[in-house]
Amino acid sequence: MNRRKTLKKVAKQKRGMIGLEAAIILIAFVIIAGAFSFMVVNQGLFATEKGKITIQEGLKQASTPLSMDGTIFLKSSNDATNVTAIVIPLRAYGVKYVAMGTNQTVVTLKIGSVAWANVYAGTNDTDPTGVKFDDLVTGVTAGNATLFIENSNGDEALDAFEKGYLVINLGDTNAAPVRTHVIVEIRLEKTAPLSIEFTVPEAMSTNTWITG
Repeated sequence: MNRRKTLKKVAKQKRGMIGLEAAIILIAFVIIAGAFSFMVVNQGLFATEKGKITIQEGLKQASTPLSMDGTIFLKSSNDATNVTAIVIPLRAYGVKYVAMGTNQTVVTLKIGSVAWANVYAGTNDTDPTGVKFDDLVTGVTAGNATLFIENSNGDEALDAFEKGYLVINLGDTNAAPVRTHVIVEIRLEKTAPLSIEFTVPEAMSTNTWITG
């Protein structure tokens, strides 16, 4: 009888040990599952944030914060057969400012079959308020384009409350003949370019400003 009781006690002790081991294993599984779940959630949040940034960058690169703000003006030559200067009014749209320094901006010019990779010479400190277009053109070297900013705060950026005038001095050498297709492309840093196209009118008055 004593031997039988002893065997029963030993069996009960083994069942207790097996139950304890099972509990430890279960707790370990729960801890591992919790850690794995945290990792999955964390990776999901990271992927979501990265996706958001990618979408924002894509939208930024697919649009341009620069827009035309008015009519293009063209200066006719003395014999009214060419255009010697172009003035394009610009404004920053949907942003606080647009960097317009020579390191951030490229202006490509195409007149008929001839094209120039970059004619941009940067900004000019002269306030165009009340200044004639002829005087602005005089301040731009022939073959170059310069941005004059109205109400400028002195930096090389076009702020939302400012208005810019991109003045392109073609000169006599690069003048655009009548009926010529002209393309001006303003490419900013990390955004889509602003493309402006027009055809030089066939009938123009002598040495005067006309709308394009």
